[in-house]
Amino acid sequence: MEMIPLQQTGELSEAIQIALNTVLDPMNLVIILLAAVLGLLLGILPGVGGPIGIALLIPITFEMEPNIAIMIMVATLGGTAFGGSVTAILLNTPGDAPNAATLLDGYPMARQGRGGEAIAASAVSSAGGALLGIGLFLITIPFIREISLAFGPPQIFWLAIIGLATIAVVTRGSVLTDLIAGAFGLMLAFHGLNSVTGTARFNWGTTYLFDGFPLIPLIIGLFAIAEIIKLTSRGSTISKAEIAKGGRMKGVRSTAKNWGLFLRSSVLGWFIGVIPGAGGTVANFLAYIQAEQSSSNSESFGKGDVRGVIASESANDAKDGGSMVPTLGLGIPGSASTAVLLGAFVIHGITPGPLLFQENLQIVFIVVFALLISNVVTSFVGILTANQFVKVTRIPITTVAPVMLAIALIGAFAVRSSLMDLGVAVGFGIFGYLMIKYGMSRVAIVIALVLGPIAEANFHRALQISRGDYAAFYNEPLSLGLIVVGIVILSYPIYTAVSNQ
Repeated sequence: MEMIPLQQTGELSEAIQIALNTVLDPMNLVIILLAAVLGLLLGILPGVGGPIGIALLIPITFEMEPNIAIMIMVATLGGTAFGGSVTAILLNTPGDAPNAATLLDGYPMARQGRGGEAIAASAVSSAGGALLGIGLFLITIPFIREISLAFGPPQIFWLAIIGLATIAVVTRGSVLTDLIAGAFGLMLAFHGLNSVTGTARFNWGTTYLFDGFPLIPLIIGLFAIAEIIKLTSRGSTISKAEIAKGGRMKGVRSTAKNWGLFLRSSVLGWFIGVIPGAGGTVANFLAYIQAEQSSSNSESFGKGDVRGVIASESANDAKDGGSMVPTLGLGIPGSASTAVLLGAFVIHGITPGPLLFQENLQIVFIVVFALLISNVVTSFVGILTANQFVKVTRIPITTVAPVMLAIALIGAFAVRSSLMDLGVAVGFGIFGYLMIKYGMSRVAIVIALVLGPIAEANFHRALQISRGDYAAFYNEPLSLGLIVVGIVILSYPIYTAVSNQ
């Protein structure tokens, strides 16, 4: 395997020393800590998340030294990943799309009075996943080009298909109704301009749908607003159980106990992060699926199983280390957050790519150390404040519902400052409540809405590259391996049904 030649050992150690001196400078360290806490707060706000948080910081950091600006934005990115899990667990509202799978078990845990346990497990999993992801990134520096380019459009297409296949096993209702919900999600995904051909589809004469249905307002509606309607109709609190004492330490111990699951999910999240364009949402759901399918008592998933939180959050944070491979190594963004970060790098005169590792290797290590510190800090803060956060679940719904609704609507509006997005959130909130009432899967819609455009775009790209030859989808070992994985996942419901007879 061809390697990217790096500096001699002396130059490598010198780059590490420069980066450490920069990051550990007392003033810079304070800046990183404040940026990490800012990222935590931005992550907690629904609809803000990493991409918007970094975008808001670009004009503020424009006149700063490049090293300081990079540390601020990277530390903020590290804080948002865990912050988004807090609202997913407590309010059934993911702070950002990559936290969507966390609410599947995190919110049921909060309703059972185990919110502190869920937040602590998320905090430890997030920090551990980030550490492992960064470690793998450092190990793979010599192989960056080969790893990033191993997945072309055909392989990314099959990866998206695998994600769509998980609809058959991720949800708890009838497989038929889940597939119907997934098909509805695909219908929504194919509104707007085709990203490859530029063809406008199903925009109903309005420019609003040129970019399709917005994901964050739709998720906020399906989960947050739908849950508010349900709780208000029942007149209860989010949690009817007493807050479990010692929940924080139990969450920490649960993560340590399930170390094998943590490692598998983190490595999976890292590999998904390496694939340009796959993103944290794919890593989040695929990690959750592998946790469920590898469990001997998978029936507890979706009902408050801490393993669902551990799997989804460790993968979500490990993917940041993975996404640095194409972002810094090739100048190709690995996720939405790193796409904005890539733009910020260019604005500050830093061009990511192979030359960055030859001429400015210290920049790479500054990114690594800032990301490392921010993840540890935000997770530590999360563990310390978990019991305070969960008190919101004991407030009467008549008091907390207006606040929850306001947060949800602000989150929906903040994405693009569009009143139409508010309408989408409210409309899908009502629709989501009806889905709850009739036992249909809301998760299936989200999976299809996220993965549908990825599958479609890479399907077209693969055919364009191969000049219409469909053999491009199965003429490589990696493609065949992904096809086998997809078949196994689709066969799982059949195997389960047969074994239960």
